[in-house]
Amino acid sequence: MLLVARLGAVIIVVILIMAAMSIFSWKLGITQALTVTFFPMIILAWTIERMSILWEEEGPGDVVKEGGGSLLVATLSYLLMSNPIVEQLTFNFPELMLTLLGIVLLLGQYTGYRLLELKRFYPLVHSDK
Repeated sequence: MLLVARLGAVIIVVILIMAAMSIFSWKLGITQALTVTFFPMIILAWTIERMSILWEEEGPGDVVKEGGGSLLVATLSYLLMSNPIVEQLTFNFPELMLTLLGIVLLLGQYTGYRLLELKRFYPLVHSDK
């Protein structure tokens, strides 16, 4: 499976586990368990690990580029998740996360051409023989 899809699937499973822990702790009356959030720590650990590996392999320029892209994606994700319709769907229908997990797993299996490869190989297809 592709790396992005694998990470997406792991994040979705972590969210589902956190939601289940929150529901069970609420039902058992343990309100202190609701304040523990491991999700931001997992994301930060992955980001720091990836940035340190990238710093050693590619240098600081690529780290700044990757970090800026990650910050942009995080900002856009926050804006999407703060949408009232998305909030209502995710809080009232948590089983939709399983549907999203299935879609991510299906997309993660795709190893065919990317759209950018059409532009990249255009000169080869239309070269004079």
